Amino acid sequence: MAKEISIICLFLTINNGCCQTLDDAKNLFTELFINKSYNKQVRPITDQYYAIPVTVYFELFGIHELDEVAEKIAVAGFLDIIWTDEHLVWDRAAYNDIDAIFVLQNTIWKPDIVLKNGFSKFEELGGSFYYVRVRSDGRTFWYPYHVFESQCSIDVTFYPFDEQTCNIIFTIWTYRYYEVDFDPDSQLGLGGYIENSIWEIISTSVQTKMVLGSSEIIFTINLRRKPTYYIVNIIIPLIFLCILNSIVFIIPADAGEKISYSVTVFLSFAVFLTMITAQLPINSESTSILSIYIVVQLGYCILFLVVNAFQLRIHHRKECNEKSKIYVIAVKLQRRICCWRKKIHHDTPEQGRIDVEDGRVTGNASSKMNHIEDAIIWRDVSSAIDFFGFWILMGTDLIIALLIFIYISAIKPGI
Repeated sequence: MAKEISIICLFLTINNGCCQTLDDAKNLFTELFINKSYNKQVRPITDQYYAIPVTVYFELFGIHELDEVAEKIAVAGFLDIIWTDEHLVWDRAAYNDIDAIFVLQNTIWKPDIVLKNGFSKFEELGGSFYYVRVRSDGRTFWYPYHVFESQCSIDVTFYPFDEQTCNIIFTIWTYRYYEVDFDPDSQLGLGGYIENSIWEIISTSVQTKMVLGSSEIIFTINLRRKPTYYIVNIIIPLIFLCILNSIVFIIPADAGEKISYSVTVFLSFAVFLTMITAQLPINSESTSILSIYIVVQLGYCILFLVVNAFQLRIHHRKECNEKSKIYVIAVKLQRRICCWRKKIHHDTPEQGRIDVEDGRVTGNASSKMNHIEDAIIWRDVSSAIDFFGFWILMGTDLIIALLIFIYISAIKPGI
C-alpha cells in the first residue's frame, strides 16, 4: 500500500511540474509587458500619492580592506532589495499556477539606490545581466552583489588597540522620501560572513533617516583591531629598545662606545616612528598615543646623549680641578645606597701624606681640606652620574611605557 501511495505522489509531482508550458510563460509576459503597456518610468503604485516602501537586507560576506591611510573600507556582500510592483500582479490560476518570473533588472522599474559615501566612482547597483524575481502578488526581489568601497573616518588614538566605526550609506538618489522610502525594518546579516585576519566585528546596526528630502539607510559596522601582530612586531621591540636605551649607563666610560651606542638606539626609534607613521592617516584630528610615546623615547635618547657627553667630560677632567659640593653629595649618596664606603687610610709612614686609592690624591698634613672630600676623584663623580642616570632615567622610562601601554590597551574609546 505504501508503495502505491509513493507512486501516486510522484505522478502528481511530475504532472504539476509539467503543467506550466512555454506558452503559459509567454502569454504571461505578453499580458504584463505588452497588453498592460508596462512603463518602467512610472512608479508602480496605483495611488501615486503614496510612497513605495523599500526593504533592504544587507548580507555581508567579508571585509576586504580597511585602509587607515586612505580612510577607506571595502566590504563584499549583496543587497536583498524588496518592494511591491502593483503593475506586475497576475492571477496564478489563469497561467497554470505560475508563481514567479525572472526579468532583467533594466526591464522593470526599480528604486535608484546608490552608495552615498562611496570612495570610487558613482555607479548604479547591479548590472545588465542581473535578473529580478517577481512574485504573482507583485513582490519584487533584487539581489545586486558588489564590493562596496566607502569612506570611513579613522580614529587612531588608541592604535593598535583601537576600535573603528564605519558607515555604509545608501540613498534614493532621484525620488523624494514621499515617493520612495526605506523600510525601518531593514537589517544587516552576517550569515555568510568570513572572518577578517585583522579586524573583528563587535556589533552592527541599521538606521533610516531623511536628508535633504531623500530617504537614507545607514548600515553601521563597529570593528575592533586584532592586536596580536602589532604586539609582537611593534610593542615588544619598543619595550626592548626602551630597556636598551638605559643600558648606556652601564657601559664603562673608558670603552669609548657610549655616544655611538646612544646614537644607534636613537636611530632605531626613528625607524619605528617612520614605520608606524606610514600606517596611519595624515591628519591632525587624532594622534596615536603610540606615536607620541616614540617621540618621547626620542627625547629620552637626546637626554641620554647630553648626559653621557657631560659625564664623559667629567670623567676625563684633571684632578687639580676643584669639585663642587653637589658632586661630593652625589658620590656620598651613591656610596650610602650601595652600602659601600671608600676606605681612607689616615695613618701613613709619612705624616705629611694622605694615601688614597691609586695614589692620585696627596697633600700636606697641615692642610685644612676635608679628608673625605679629598678622597673623591673625578672618576667617582662619573660613576655616580652613571649610577643615578641608570636608575632614575630607566625607572621613569619604564613607568611611562607601562602607563601608556596599559592606557591604550585598557581604555576604550567613548568610555
